[in-house]
Amino acid sequence: MQVTNLKLNYSNLDNKPRIIIHCQYVYGIGHFVRAVELARFLIKSFNVFLLNGGEPIMNYTVPDEVFYFQMPSIYKDENSNQLIPVDSSLELKKCFVMRSAIIEQLVDEICPDILITEHFPFGLLFETEVIKLIKQIKRNNPNSKIVSSVRDVIESENGSEKDAFICALLNKWYDAVLVHSDELIIPFKASFPMTDQIKVPLHHTGYVVQRISPSKLENGLPILLVSIGGGRMGNELLYAMIDAHKLINSHWPHKLVLFIGAFQRDDQMLQSVVNKNNMINIMLLPFDKDAYLQNLAKASAVVCMGGYNSVLEALSTGVPVLIYNRKFLGNNKEQELRSAIFQKLCLVDSFGEEDLAQEKLAHKIIDIIKNKNRYYRSIKLNGAEVTCQILQELIHRTSL
Repeated sequence: MQVTNLKLNYSNLDNKPRIIIHCQYVYGIGHFVRAVELARFLIKSFNVFLLNGGEPIMNYTVPDEVFYFQMPSIYKDENSNQLIPVDSSLELKKCFVMRSAIIEQLVDEICPDILITEHFPFGLLFETEVIKLIKQIKRNNPNSKIVSSVRDVIESENGSEKDAFICALLNKWYDAVLVHSDELIIPFKASFPMTDQIKVPLHHTGYVVQRISPSKLENGLPILLVSIGGGRMGNELLYAMIDAHKLINSHWPHKLVLFIGAFQRDDQMLQSVVNKNNMINIMLLPFDKDAYLQNLAKASAVVCMGGYNSVLEALSTGVPVLIYNRKFLGNNKEQELRSAIFQKLCLVDSFGEEDLAQEKLAHKIIDIIKNKNRYYRSIKLNGAEVTCQILQELIHRTSL
């Protein structure tokens, strides 16, 4: 990862086409994880510049070949529903002014061939920033291509004015929409009914996920792995797992490995709960993407929330997956929709907030262990490779 202050070292650039990925996340880290995984494959054929507007994530490795620009970061408070600068000394307006200066200078310096907007325009919180970015790129390079990168499930308002506006933006500014889903699992139309109104090419690429090669434990207890992803929300799951550990362990001896969320702030409280109850075979680990993947490769079962990356990474290993369907403020149902579809296909099992009680949660986990052979279905997980192929073809057609 080449973190830069916009004084680019052009000796590190070659003649490959140049791509900017605009990435913004306000709750979890899913958009960032997907953007980084795309960049990991794109660097083979492109010079990749990653513009990140979300809060920096500790212990997350970005490939060295990627030019990484951290803009003044913004998150969204779940209770107030307001955008807030991570740096409390900045006002939101000033934050956007600083971001705009970074974007303008980068575009002028590199004159990109392709812009990828992660989640936009299906999420419109940063509409002003992204449309300004698109216009500047088009002024600098009229032949540049604009591509929308979007996850499998969108919270559509089912033919609303907002959905119509999204389609209008795509049809006006974009050259392609890349849906990072397996069409046989979740076709885009299932969550965005106005798909037919999108006039630019729309591709289902398959899921974008970092490949994990399962590895057997040489000895010791099987691992039950628990994660809450970004950790701004969902910490009640970790407390519930600690509470249910002894009961689960009496039926299925195991080691409980809990990963604290990237933005979670109550790690000391969690550790005190473990210490207070004198619990054995519990590991409480700080967020670290590489360490998480290493533990995932050895896990016998996974409990996680219903985010894109958490679920698909777990499913890629072939172990039983139990999803915690947390209720979100603002009626956000993305994770619930994904969980319901995957459960209908017998890919996962799930539970809700009403099942966090010790006995109910223990029963759920023991059940997935006993019935682990029922969880199997082939899923296309080559979304990053397919995305690279599509973008190469897009550039090739432009050069003809």
